[in-house]
Amino acid sequence: ATSTSEIKFVRLLLRIVNAATRVVQSLRIRDATIPRNVAQRLQEKVQFREKRIDESGDTTDVKVSEKANKYAPVAFVYLLWIAVFSIAQMLLTNTVEEKSIRIMEVLLSSVSPNELMSGKIWGIAATGLTMVLSWVGFALLGVWLAPMVIGGFDFPLMEVIGDPRYLISFVAYFMAGYLLYAAVLVAIGSVCNTLKEAQNLMQPVIIILVVPLIAMMFIVQEPNGLVAKVMSYIPLFTPFTMMNRAGGPPETYEYVITGILLLATVVFAFRAAGKIFRVGVLMTGKPPKLKEIFSWLRQA
Repeated sequence: ATSTSEIKFVRLLLRIVNAATRVVQSLRIRDATIPRNVAQRLQEKVQFREKRIDESGDTTDVKVSEKANKYAPVAFVYLLWIAVFSIAQMLLTNTVEEKSIRIMEVLLSSVSPNELMSGKIWGIAATGLTMVLSWVGFALLGVWLAPMVIGGFDFPLMEVIGDPRYLISFVAYFMAGYLLYAAVLVAIGSVCNTLKEAQNLMQPVIIILVVPLIAMMFIVQEPNGLVAKVMSYIPLFTPFTMMNRAGGPPETYEYVITGILLLATVVFAFRAAGKIFRVGVLMTGKPPKLKEIFSWLRQA
């Protein structure tokens, strides 16, 4: 209550100071016999207008749609990050819970470990995709209704969401990013008996996922800079970085090379996760050490 009162007092004090400043300025202008129009012109703030120069050297105003297209990747990256993290986390929780109550043993009597792992990943992927589509649908509805509620609201919605660079990139990188992190998390879930054990193993993954968020604003300001290009070729960061660079846009060869690296990493992650899942899902007691997990990966 005290902090709220202090905030209200500070706001009131600022209003009084601003009002008193305007009154004192008017009195000083009157005493100096300066015409009002001259005084207003002297007090005008300097404003900059964004211009763009075309190949012929002519300048034109920057449109709202062009500004939106520049920063639209930020919104797409946030949505991509939240979708990948929340859905992969759902997969981890589901795996640990089924293992802790011994449902896994019943399921494995009917299917192979690889079939069970793949089914869980693709099934939750479908659930997650439904969630993402609902988020996008309500977001579009909100932007469509905003001009009716908020006066002067002008956002070129269709020009942004209709850009194939964003739509195609988002779908492709959502699936690739989800499959990559889903393979990692399902492997972690298979060797843990409780969610507390899984949270301890999740810390390195969370640190890796935070990096694209930290670098996001740097990349959107310089989508073809050194930091953006280096992170694009690291498969764990590729989905978020390339989505963030879509407004650049990157060169075609960068899409091809980073795409091949990302798909190869997804295949490798699935195979490694399959080996860990096959052994870890039936283990009980203390979770295995990293040395033991690496020995599973060396098995055929």
